[in-house]
Amino acid sequence: MTPIDALRQMAKAYPGGYESLAPRVGKTSETLRKELSGDPKFKLGQETASLISDICIAENSPHCYGYVNAVASDGGGFIRLPVREMTSPGCISRSLSAVTLEMSHVVSATLDGNADNFFSDNDLDRALKEIGDAREALQELEKVVMSKHAADNQARGVIKP
Repeated sequence: MTPIDALRQMAKAYPGGYESLAPRVGKTSETLRKELSGDPKFKLGQETASLISDICIAENSPHCYGYVNAVASDGGGFIRLPVREMTSPGCISRSLSAVTLEMSHVVSATLDGNADNFFSDNDLDRALKEIGDAREALQELEKVVMSKHAADNQARGVIKP
């Protein structure tokens, strides 16, 4: 997933969507929508991108770490997300199923992209989007597993520093 794709996903998932997020970054919802659409007449600056990311992380909105993960993965890096308390206990089976589904999308996108023995820009974009989605599913699984471990330890009376 590219950084602009991640920002678009974050803005859509933000509570209230573009209409709610735009005033917080000092723009109209239509201007923000156009900047995130990639319209060449509208440029999204780094400061605005960082502000959107900061606002989404502060709100803990869905996909709030998408932008920082996309920027890190562009440079070959990876951001380990903090484990947060979950409002309801996560389901390991459901999370693992989501990882399996996302990994199947990675396999499909990669094999489809390489079917003609030429990996185009579009093939790369699709594969990277699927890899980003899989990374997000893996991070969610990590949170669920760590939360389950902590809950089980607490139930058994095991105290870890």
